[in-house]
Amino acid sequence: MVSYQSAKEEIKRSADIVELIGEFVQLRKAGRNHVGLCPFHAEKDPSFTVTPERQTFHCFGCKKGGDIFSFWMEYHSSTFQEALRDLAERYHVTISEGFSAAAERENTAKRDALFKINEKAADYFQRALSHPVKGGTARDYLNGRSISKETISEFRLGYAPDEWDGLIGFLRHDHMGLDKAAQAGLIIPKKNGGYYDRFRCRIIFPIFDLRQKVVGFGGRVLDDSLPKYLNTPETPIFHKGEFLYGLHASLNAIRKKHRAVIVEGYMDWLALRKHGLGEVVATLGTALTAKHVRKLKGYSREAVVVFDSDEAGKAAVLKSLPIFSNEGLSARAVVLPDGHDPDSFVNENGLTPFLELLDQASAMLDFYLEQKLTPTDSDEEKVRVLKEILPVLSEIRDFTLRSLYVRRVSERAGVKEEIVWSELKRFVGNPPGKTVERNLKQGLASSGVAKRYHNDVVFLNLLIHYPHTVPRLMDCEWRILFSDPVIVEVVDTFFEKYHQEGHFPSDDLVESLDSEAARNQFREALLQPPIYSDDEVELCVDMFEERVNEIKRKASVQSAGKRGDFEGLNELLKAKIAKSLRGLGT
Repeated sequence: MVSYQSAKEEIKRSADIVELIGEFVQLRKAGRNHVGLCPFHAEKDPSFTVTPERQTFHCFGCKKGGDIFSFWMEYHSSTFQEALRDLAERYHVTISEGFSAAAERENTAKRDALFKINEKAADYFQRALSHPVKGGTARDYLNGRSISKETISEFRLGYAPDEWDGLIGFLRHDHMGLDKAAQAGLIIPKKNGGYYDRFRCRIIFPIFDLRQKVVGFGGRVLDDSLPKYLNTPETPIFHKGEFLYGLHASLNAIRKKHRAVIVEGYMDWLALRKHGLGEVVATLGTALTAKHVRKLKGYSREAVVVFDSDEAGKAAVLKSLPIFSNEGLSARAVVLPDGHDPDSFVNENGLTPFLELLDQASAMLDFYLEQKLTPTDSDEEKVRVLKEILPVLSEIRDFTLRSLYVRRVSERAGVKEEIVWSELKRFVGNPPGKTVERNLKQGLASSGVAKRYHNDVVFLNLLIHYPHTVPRLMDCEWRILFSDPVIVEVVDTFFEKYHQEGHFPSDDLVESLDSEAARNQFREALLQPPIYSDDEVELCVDMFEERVNEIKRKASVQSAGKRGDFEGLNELLKAKIAKSLRGLGT
């Protein structure tokens, strides 16, 4: 056997840091280095750099860095001694015992004791499930939920009998310290001395880390009693905001499919695995956290989250939006038909319909707006939804992304972007109250027909349903109204075809469009009914022409100011004032 220092050097010679870190972080080559999104803090642009020549890593964002041991310790929340053992086993290096300093040795010994006692507890729960008498009800329950013996064995499912000291007796028989069992969250101290079992009359799901060690347990009742789920409390080796059930088994499939499917419960995870879905993980009965998402983005390009169909599920979609956005992981949402969870759905319908739902999943914000807003909603209902969205948008740190979200909300609710921005700014640091509600209502109700819909929607609606407006719209300098290249392509192609053929059936335009995005945009526009009455159409065209002129006037004012043409600037400002006075009827 080699010494600690020799083992460390031999491991560093044997290991390829790019290969090792690449199992947990998606890296791409950038010159001599490899870069990726840091697994230790939230970021959208890669600042995490691995240098193979020096066999080191460094993050320019959070400043964490070091060698493979530093990475292993930080990523797995392990001690140096544990990292050395794990990596020695991985690279087939044999090390001698007693290599750590006293404090390191003591810390590692405490953690090892918790892992050991969790392993003993897992053994106890498995035995209890197999017991011909004690485990009968639990086995019947699992059989009724279509959980096979193979699945039970593979994932070491167990049962906590309806006993107050069953686990305590088992641990005492094996001379395991009850104080350590209490530290592991397996038993609870009594007020008058002694202990009692935490888990009783529950199906037990061992929770594994990526090194296949049991870090904690989840327990589910066999009936409708509450709490439905009970987890190991926080311990030195278990933090429920960091662990995802089944990640140890699903890691390779997630990496291969570049997708992680996230469900809520242990039974959902087992059912989907049984039906052949490999890239699935489950939260531990808790809300998603940034640490959950940060872990997943090292293996996956996107996440699809399956929520319950009730109002709580819809609210969870919105709460999850800033977590995924701030961590830079693309996310979509699925809600199953009423009365179903993933477990019941796949057992009743099979995997194929479930996969179809995953493929049709909408981006999270779009999904929420589709669920919450309809064209017939009252202004009061729209205000209520907007008040829900404002605090969520305020949590999104990336300004560009937040701007895109504001635009979608504006389009869907039929309220100008400026109003959403204004109230969003008011919200930061001040929860939405009467002032926000009043301003949103005024924004929804104010000034004219053109505020009902976004420019893109209105312009295409006019082209499709009011062909007599096309010549005027062609002649105005419409390009300065739109920055979206998809809309420009649609309108350009429409006017070109109109110029060649005159009036034509709008449906004929679809095949003339080059890009799929443009075809999709125009198909959606074709599905929209006419927006305005005949009396309103001319007013709407006037509005577009005036908007073009206003943009041109502003550009002229800015240009004159930059050139120092104060005489010209003065004339432009006078013209603007005169126009405003005419608009007021003076």
